[in-house]
Amino acid sequence: MQRLFLITMAAVVTLAIALGVFLYVSLVPYFGPIGKVAAGVVITGLACVAILICAFTYSRVGILLAHRRREALNAQIIVSGEVVVFPNGDGTFTHLSAMHEAAKLAPQVTVKEIAAPKPVSDKETVLELFDQGISLRTIAESTGLTYYQVQKITSEAKR
Repeated sequence: MQRLFLITMAAVVTLAIALGVFLYVSLVPYFGPIGKVAAGVVITGLACVAILICAFTYSRVGILLAHRRREALNAQIIVSGEVVVFPNGDGTFTHLSAMHEAAKLAPQVTVKEIAAPKPVSDKETVLELFDQGISLRTIAESTGLTYYQVQKITSEAKR
């Protein structure tokens, strides 16, 4: 069993070495272009990493400056219980909690009710308009009747 394993292992190693030598010999003329392509890939990767580092640093600096500005503004705010006030540069104060409460209130809106048009149930008016060549939809809109009602009146008159 061990002898068979050793013979198989020797055959596999011999084939692997032969394949490696064959690839090496066949690629010798292409070492120049392969090296240039590999160098291009490495340079491109390094450029991308450098751009990523610059973008990350720019973003991080922006975040830190925003925190600094927020902390400077929060240091000026005066809080007493539920009342929050911001001192302006001219000596006046802005009542922030009042602004917050005012933003919660919905504006008062008054709605006027419009009376619905009274439907005209006069069959003669519908027939008169129909005889003038007005469409059934227009008659229904102008008289306040439904299209079905106008259609029923005109079909009864045709009989």
